[in-house]
Amino acid sequence: MPLTSGLRALVYDDFNKAKLLDDLTDAVSSLDFSTALHGGFDGCNLLVATTLDRAWLYLDRELPGRHYAHLLIAEDKRTVWEGRMLDITLRATQRFVGLKIYATGYWSACRDRYYDADDAGNTDWTASGPHVVSKVIKELLTASCPDINSDQSNIDANNRDIVGIDLKTREYPQDIIVDKLAPLSDDDNSVWYFAVWDDRKAYWKKRVVNQVDAYVWLADTANLELTQDGKYLRNRIIPFTRTAAGAITEGTAKNQEDSQNKYPRRDLLLHMPLSSPTAAQNDARDTAAEELRKPRQTTAFTVNGHIYSSAAAVGPTAKGDMPKSGALVEIPKWRLRAGDVVRIQDLIPESISTPVLDNLRTFYVIATRYDAVRDILEVQPDRPGIQLETMLARANLLERNR
Repeated sequence: MPLTSGLRALVYDDFNKAKLLDDLTDAVSSLDFSTALHGGFDGCNLLVATTLDRAWLYLDRELPGRHYAHLLIAEDKRTVWEGRMLDITLRATQRFVGLKIYATGYWSACRDRYYDADDAGNTDWTASGPHVVSKVIKELLTASCPDINSDQSNIDANNRDIVGIDLKTREYPQDIIVDKLAPLSDDDNSVWYFAVWDDRKAYWKKRVVNQVDAYVWLADTANLELTQDGKYLRNRIIPFTRTAAGAITEGTAKNQEDSQNKYPRRDLLLHMPLSSPTAAQNDARDTAAEELRKPRQTTAFTVNGHIYSSAAAVGPTAKGDMPKSGALVEIPKWRLRAGDVVRIQDLIPESISTPVLDNLRTFYVIATRYDAVRDILEVQPDRPGIQLETMLARANLLERNR
């Protein structure tokens, strides 16, 4: 079964793409790939028919196989997905000989090496500040993530000084970003996401909804079900820190009174990094209060028909370059990525002039999965992030242990 027209699957020796090792395009039996926030390019599953001689080149034996080789899914010169090959399985039956390959985007490189603030050259809170989240992220990448591109121009600057937060525990940069830095928000109570996109470049961006990137009509979706889940609703947020010895220090609670007037009061203890400044804790508290004050969209939907854009491209490389008006044009489904804004245009009759996250028909995309053989796209709308789900679990554990 051939790939969707226009896509190629290429294997290079490494991320510099100096040597093309294989063009798998014509041998693909199945291919799907995903994007997500946090993360960027996420997982990729590839099944290719081949000969035994060719298959052995991919497996580790006397000569190195192709683990950590660079896998590129491309549309002409456009990068659709890229990452490094991790799992390689030889599949041999009476009717089929081939390789099952699993690759991950370069976000996974943020779990290669540990970061420790006590290592020479790392975080020094006595040095001149301000020590904002973006500055710490740049340091994490420089110190511990050599496979991430050294171009840090897409890491946007934060404002809130987080001087003193505890980074002394030896941890992976990925865990530090997701569990400690991203939940801190900023002085405008915005939501921030980290991703590694084209050419392994790191992105640290505020969630901004100033345009609709893609439009879908109901006729182009399959079995649409949109669920607003109330179990994540929390309208009284209490920040707290907890030492290794178990001592707990609570901050000032934030009450979302408009939510409490409509729904039961539901509390959340928000776990903050040890030694995080009060202002940063309050930023995280207020952001969580805003994000969790009402039922949120939790159900993915599938696009099996057409998808349209007001410009020729979507994705982070096109941000800021899209016209404010103009006729809609059909685009390949694979171009929609996490971080784009999608609207189900005819779900509720309404003007399309101003994009608003209405939690019903206009969504900030948190994850996508594209099947390149069946040409279908699964879209996961914005929902409480992984870090908030983790905080809920921690809060429940804390309650049981108090």
